[in-house]
Amino acid sequence: MTLRHTARAEAMLTPELAAAIRSMAGTARERVFSLSVAGRRYWVKRPGLPRLRSSVLMQRGLAMLFGLAVLKPPRTGRLADEAAALRHLHQGGWPVPDVVFADAQYLVLGDGGISVESLLNAEHDATRRHGMIAACATLLLRLHAAGEWHGGAQIRNFSWRDGTPGLLDLEDHDLPGMNLAQRQARDCLLLLYSLTRYDRNPAAPLLAPIALLLVQGASPAVQAELSRLHRRLGAPIRLARPWAHKAGRDVRQALAAEAALGAALAQVQTGNQ
Repeated sequence: MTLRHTARAEAMLTPELAAAIRSMAGTARERVFSLSVAGRRYWVKRPGLPRLRSSVLMQRGLAMLFGLAVLKPPRTGRLADEAAALRHLHQGGWPVPDVVFADAQYLVLGDGGISVESLLNAEHDATRRHGMIAACATLLLRLHAAGEWHGGAQIRNFSWRDGTPGLLDLEDHDLPGMNLAQRQARDCLLLLYSLTRYDRNPAAPLLAPIALLLVQGASPAVQAELSRLHRRLGAPIRLARPWAHKAGRDVRQALAAEAALGAALAQVQTGNQ
């Protein structure tokens, strides 16, 4: 920060916290870092790099090609925009970190708990791992039922505290060009996609029951969006599946998530007949 900006920004921070942020910001390699001041843990986030224009254009092109708004790229906004989303959910009683301070260069948050992803990576018991993931999926469904959405609902953006899940990292919350059902359907897709790496034990499948939980708990409008995506991507998915073993990890994960989604949709539709 410049000296002038420092004086303005730190007016809302305690001198101890402001000094700790200045010290850590000079040496921290990651854009998000933690620190402890006066016995309390804080997380500090700096702005990310702009998304590659080629990536944004490709996502927009795919969304237009298949007529699926849910595939549109998010508008990664300013730190102040993420802060506004966090404050909104915090006021609604949702388990998100409290916003301590936000400006164009720093978003300072209270501690929201341990990353669920780190716990899953360290957990070897399939039952406990499934329990944590199911709890995160249930929290997401509760959020949706209240008319809200996450925007970046990958499993890495959930936390764990006192035996319950929480929500982290709402920098992709702004989803222009999507209605509520499309935003919520996108949440479900992102969560499923991010879970494929944990579904490696055929004796204890993970994706199928989580996909069924998400589809059964979704509103009819969200189910319709997921069905539309499954139908419109069906042909390219069928063409790509025989070559999955030669494809990259991203393609294999997308195929696995789509297969689990398709099976869940078919089961729910059969049950509704």
